[in-house]
This record gives sequence, C-alpha cells and structure tokens, in this order.
Amino acid sequence: MIDQAVIDRINQGDVKAFECLYNDYFVYLCACANSYIFNAEEAQDIVNEVFMKLWYKRGDLFFPSLHSRERVADEYRETLLEYQEEYCMSECNPLKEMEQADLERQVQTVITSLPDKCRTVFEQYLYSELTPQEIAEKNGISVNTVRVHIKNAMDKMKEKLGSRIGILLFFLF
Repeated sequence: MIDQAVIDRINQGDVKAFECLYNDYFVYLCACANSYIFNAEEAQDIVNEVFMKLWYKRGDLFFPSLHSRERVADEYRETLLEYQEEYCMSECNPLKEMEQADLERQVQTVITSLPDKCRTVFEQYLYSELTPQEIAEKNGISVNTVRVHIKNAMDKMKEKLGSRIGILLFFLF
C-alpha cells in the first residue's frame, strides 16, 4: 500500500523508496494496461513511462485523497480505453492478423487440392492478376475453358469455406 511516507521519501529523491514502489506495482500495472491494449510490450512501455514521469516529477508528488485517487484512476482508465480503440483500429491488430493468416492457409489448402490444370489457371487468375484471355493464350486453351476452371475453383472454395469466400478473396488478394 502506498502511503504519504513513501511519497515523501520519493519527493526527497530516495531511490530505494522509488525502487520499492516500482517493484511492488510494475507487474500489476502492466497487467492492468495489457487488459486494455492487448499488447504486453506496449503495456510495459506505458508503465515504464508512467514511472519515469513519477521520478522526474519527484518533489512535486502528493498523496491524493480517496476522491482524487478515483478521479485519477478514471482518467487513466479513459486514456487506456482511447489507446485501446486506436490500437484496434490501427493496421497492427494481432487478432485480425491471426484470422487473416488462418484464412490464407485455408484458401491455400483448397487451392492445393484442385486438379493440376484448374489450380494452374486459378493461381494465374488469383495471384498474377491475368485476364482470362491472357491465361488462355499463356496455356494454349480457350477462354471458355479458363472460365470453367475459375468457376470450378470458386465452387470448391464456396464448398469448403462458405459463400462469403468471394468477398474474403477480394480482401486477401
């Protein structure tokens, strides 16, 4: 428990008092921060920044009343929630990345299971972004045959991955 004596010692530059505070609360505060932002390294960085600010503001620290502590906790909670929203909306979202990687594996599994000619045509269509006409010329087959291979591959995708596969492929590739 933090009391006025610990705050007074830190205000006087007592490194040992600061170390005790840090050691007693670092893991707990990291867990609290991580519960908002879901990134352990970022949580540790945030908590370290808080402790650095405490040390730099030594001499001006005060022991807040219960009402003030609740207000400060609410402000930090609100700041962490805002950070969590920004993090979830950013490009770096581990859950989204895991879901996308899983979907890519499922798509690749289905593509691998296609017959050779169908797989070759579909991969050229999907990855090389060739038109059916270009694929036909490249493989010495008719445009209608290319379309049939693409349709068969898409049907297999729908069968294995569901009807939303067209939208998913659009976002993946």
